[in-house]
Amino acid sequence: MGIAGGRVAHGSFGEIGYLAPILLFVLLFALLPVAILFERGWIDGGGAGMFYDTVWREATNRIALFNSLEQGALSAAIAFALGYPAGVFLARYTFPGRATARSFLLLPFLLPTVVVVIGILDLFGPGGWISSAVPVLSWFGEGVPGIVLANLVFNVPLVVLYTALGCESASGDLEESARTLGATPARVYRDVWAGPSLVGASVGVVLTFVFSALAFASPIMICGPRCYTLEAQVYALSSTFLQPTAASLLALAAVLILLVPIVGYVVLANRLKHRDSRGPIRPRPLSRSGWIGRSLAAEATLVFAGIAAVLITVLGRSISPVDGGGFGAGWSDLVSARTTATLGVPIARVIVNTFGFALFAAAATFVLVLLAALALRSRPRWEGGISAYLFLPLLVSPVLLAFSLAEFWRPILGGETTVWILIGISQAILALPFALQSLRVPLAGLSPAPSEAARTLGASRWTAFWDADVPRIGSGIVTAGLFAFAIGLGEFTATYFLYVPSFTTLSVAVYTLQRERFTDATAGAAALLLVVSLVVFAAVVWAGRTRGRHRA
Repeated sequence: MGIAGGRVAHGSFGEIGYLAPILLFVLLFALLPVAILFERGWIDGGGAGMFYDTVWREATNRIALFNSLEQGALSAAIAFALGYPAGVFLARYTFPGRATARSFLLLPFLLPTVVVVIGILDLFGPGGWISSAVPVLSWFGEGVPGIVLANLVFNVPLVVLYTALGCESASGDLEESARTLGATPARVYRDVWAGPSLVGASVGVVLTFVFSALAFASPIMICGPRCYTLEAQVYALSSTFLQPTAASLLALAAVLILLVPIVGYVVLANRLKHRDSRGPIRPRPLSRSGWIGRSLAAEATLVFAGIAAVLITVLGRSISPVDGGGFGAGWSDLVSARTTATLGVPIARVIVNTFGFALFAAAATFVLVLLAALALRSRPRWEGGISAYLFLPLLVSPVLLAFSLAEFWRPILGGETTVWILIGISQAILALPFALQSLRVPLAGLSPAPSEAARTLGASRWTAFWDADVPRIGSGIVTAGLFAFAIGLGEFTATYFLYVPSFTTLSVAVYTLQRERFTDATAGAAALLLVVSLVVFAAVVWAGRTRGRHRA
């Protein structure tokens, strides 16, 4: 008994040891710097009195708070109105290209924020394709309407996917029983799958509110200071007005305010995980669905068309004349001397920086997720706790993450010459929770028999995992790395806070050129970033389908 107990204890210690790198990475480069930043701000600011004055009595900060709540609430409400019907359609009906449509909804998640904002401006801004033809629609290219529209491109797909997941978690057997007993479609909806679908949609709505309330690129690019969210105002206080104490107190207020929706997300997500055990909902052919199915199909088509229109516009603007240039002016202006002088570095260096930071983030994420997978392989119950732990940096927001890294680690590492390390670290931290999610399915379906056989033959825990398990979850690990690479490619908020000109990335270049009104060069940089993101997205989809074939 003692030997068995010793083995269990040793095994648990080993699993904790494999988890230690990912736990320490997040602790040292996210949680600890943020905690120290809050402590310094609270002490230097004079405690609760200064906290109240900074957050509420300072007019610009109060406006930023209202902007965050307004933009978050509007984006969440409209995302539900657009995403819920499309999610129901995706879950309830079969149609040609259904799997492709579902994969397409992941694309906005991997799109750089600055690319989407440029797409909105190219459609509805001054000289936009749509606003030029219908001037009244230029309303969507400015102020809060433009910001909300950009938020919707990113977040409506979240509501669609979570709604579909909720629908699919309902009981198919219960639905068949209700229909057999003569229940009307409305009664079946109310009694069988309305609840699960609304829970799923609610998860997407809460995430939409959080992400929109913390929006950074869209307020500063579309509207300016009068539309700043808390995230943008924290950046302005710390970098423009050089008030780090006020910035840290406002950031603390943002975290406290967003705790409520974050807790709501956790509760709803846990409910969504508990799938009905009586068989899933079985989708029906669209051709037999009648007017309801056709109406849902039309609404879903509009959602997909809206996303596609933004992407097509960005690519089209790079080859069509905007500032009086010729065909392909966006690409040619991108390598001009004027663009180099504006950015401070040639575009070739910008591209190298972009790929270098993304590869750094992908490599770090790959190693950390691989070690975490080894630990979770034997302790799957830890997955929920680890996922929640990795989600914490998203609660503090990219600006706060970058702010704390700059305040705590930049002096330790040696100043601006080591900023590249902090940029790569920030991108890895932001990618980790999503990368780990890509391993949930392959780990859940992994049989322990091969690795146990290897251990019986004398292999170490690591050797057995590497030889027996990694080949079976390899595509999931590759997907995790690709997710991190894609997020690193387009990450703007934390990178913009930390960068110096020699470390300019494509996302920062897009914003810089847009701010200086270099329209053609902006179009070329946005299109280049979009093309690279599309290639990575295709690789993510390919890896996911490869994993599916291997499981089959």
